[in-house]
Parts: sequence; C-alpha cells; structure tokens
Amino acid sequence: MKLKTLLIGASAFGFAAAAQAQTVINITGATAFRSAAHAAIMAAFNESGALGTTWNYAHNNATAGKGGSAGRAIYKGTFPGITGTTVIRTSWTGSVEGVRALTKPTLVPETYLTDSSANIAAAGENFSKSATETSTVHAFAFADMAQAAAPAAYALPKLSGGPVGVIAFAPVINKDADASITNITINQFRRLVSSGTIPLSMLTGNASSNGTVYNVSRNDGSGTRVIHLAEIGHGQANPVKGYLLTGSASLNTPVLCPTTADTVTYPNTAVSNDFSTVSILGNGGYTSGGTIAGWMKLASSGNFNIVSWVGTSDAVTAYNSGSGGRVLAYNGEKLDGVAAGGMTSADKAKIALGKYSGWSFENLFYVGTLATGSAKKTVYNKLVSVIPANLSSAGVALTDMTVTRTTDGGMIAPK
Repeated sequence: MKLKTLLIGASAFGFAAAAQAQTVINITGATAFRSAAHAAIMAAFNESGALGTTWNYAHNNATAGKGGSAGRAIYKGTFPGITGTTVIRTSWTGSVEGVRALTKPTLVPETYLTDSSANIAAAGENFSKSATETSTVHAFAFADMAQAAAPAAYALPKLSGGPVGVIAFAPVINKDADASITNITINQFRRLVSSGTIPLSMLTGNASSNGTVYNVSRNDGSGTRVIHLAEIGHGQANPVKGYLLTGSASLNTPVLCPTTADTVTYPNTAVSNDFSTVSILGNGGYTSGGTIAGWMKLASSGNFNIVSWVGTSDAVTAYNSGSGGRVLAYNGEKLDGVAAGGMTSADKAKIALGKYSGWSFENLFYVGTLATGSAKKTVYNKLVSVIPANLSSAGVALTDMTVTRTTDGGMIAPK
C-alpha cells in the first residue's frame, strides 16, 4: 500500500512539474489596438527563434496572413527570458470589457482559443481555428482609455500599468459616398451620435443633397466609443443612437440597434449596458472596429451613407487599397497617409505635435504587482519594449510625443 501511495505521489508530482513547465498568459481588451498587440507578441517570440521552429500560432481569421486583425489568437513556444513553453492567448472584446475582465473577472468570462491540436496542429501559422474555452483568469488588458473613463462599477481594484503608446482614430465614410464629403466636425459628429442621423447636405454643403447620413458605431464596451464620445464632448456615459446593417454586395437601409442582442441577424454586435443598467434603443453597436471597416468597403443601395469613428488600423482596412471607403478629415485636419492606405511619418507628426486631436493613450493594465523574475513581468516588460517598433498604422510611440493630455478627450498641451 505504501509503495502504491508513493508511486501515486510521484506521478502527481511529475504531472505538476510538467504543468509548471508551461506558462499561460491571457490578454484581452482593445480591438482597435489588436494589430499592434499581435505584431508585438510575434516580435517578442521571434527574439527566441523563427516561426515554425521555436514557436507557432493560430487565429480565428478565415484568411492566412491576417492574424493581426483576428479577434482571437494563440501563440505557443519559446518566449525570451522564460524557461519552458509559453502560451499567450488574446481575446479582443473592447477596452471597457478589458477593464471589466481585470476588475470583475467572474462577471462575464472571456473566450479564448484552446491550447490543443485542434488549433495549433501544424508548424507556423494555423488560421480559421474555432475551438474555444472560457476563462476568468486574465494577465493583462489593453485599453484605449484610462480606468477612470470606465463605468464606476469597474473602478476597483485600481489597476497597475499604464500608457505604452498612443493610438489614433479617424472618421470614415462608406464606399462611393459623394466625393464632396471630405470633412466632419466635432459639432456634426455630436449631432450624428445623439440623433442617429444628419442630412447629407450638412456634409456636402449642397442644398440639393437630399440623402441621409447614419451613425454606425461600437457598443459601449468599446474604448474607441469612449474616446470618441469624450473627444466630441458628448460624454462617454451618455447613450447614443446607432444603427446596424445587413447586406452583402451593398448596404441595405440601416436599422436602429435593438434592445435585445440578435447576433444572428446582426453578427458581431452587442447591446450596451456597461454604462447603464438597461438597454436603450439605438445604444448598442458593433463589438469590433474590423466589422465596421468591412461595412465601409460597400456602397449603399439607397440614398444614404454611413459614417463611423474607428482606429486608424481599421480605417486602413476600410480604405481597402482604394476600392473601399474613405477616411475623412476631422475638424479640417486629415491623416493623409491613413487615407491613402497606411500611416506615414507626416501623419505621426500631426499627432505628436498636437495638430491632430483624434488620439488617446493606449494602456496595458494588470492587477496588483508583477513579481521580479516572474513570467508575467517578463512578458509585460518585453511587450512594452517592442510595442514602439510595431505600431505601424495604429499610432505613435510615447517617446515621439511632444504633447500630452491629462484626461481622455481633454485639452492637448505641450509636455
């Protein structure tokens, strides 16, 4: 009996040792920053060896090479500075949802790709993977806004971490919109989000333009929405009137966001109830800027257009190499590179110098402290170090900024 007990104990110890040899890091939060986050994670793994040799990854995008825009991804292999195998899983649900995941982890579990052969079956990239599991254990959350801008229910515990870069946003209008529409102002945007529509003539300046412009936006779990509403003075906690779309080759007439979630009719949408206790007609929206970017690639089937505010990486996707929607100027200032398919040094300078105000600090949050020498601290420090070189069209490095702001959407001032 003693021998049997010893063998069982040894077996259990061996299993525990094996389990400890694998580190799992779950990351959630901002969808607008996902392309930069994915690029940074891959750059970090690359420091320990080549893709397909020392690490592999999988994502739920249906197209190979599109992992950067995936809603969920998993990376597995040798991470610099960590012994054994490291698994990093990402699930992008929105900045507010990321703050909620860290402060109230059991309220709504996040869904991640599973660490299994169903997902990572081959060396290198594995795409169109769908095997998932829920988890309430999250190491980090990216957020386009400060914790103070999230609902009061998510104010505690106070999160650690902070800015790791600057993320930029831009207004977009769908394909084949009137060519004379080149700009939208704060006041026009404020009217659009509060009423849901504005006359087309407000953007064309032409009295004969008798169409309608519809507001298409994110649900209130989104940092993109929080920043937009703060930026235009609407207030992030106030409801909006937003519209959802159906169609395939072209856009059908938009429909006010319902008060009950209907992801069959309107995929990738959610009602908004983070900032309110009940759902309000029109206050819902899309759970990803990438979904909105997809709609922007389509022409409308009637005398209307759709306008939205998205992260600049999603704006580039909406532009679709010139065959999709258009990036508009915001208050008379335009990110010309983004409007032509990719953020340029001139765009970055407009943001860094304070000429363009459509930006916020991108934060990387966590709970408590990171123990010296721990895997979490190693991953955190590595991501912070590689993010500046992997921002691409997402934004600007902190070290390049000559201006700052103390609150989301607040006054811009020299550092």
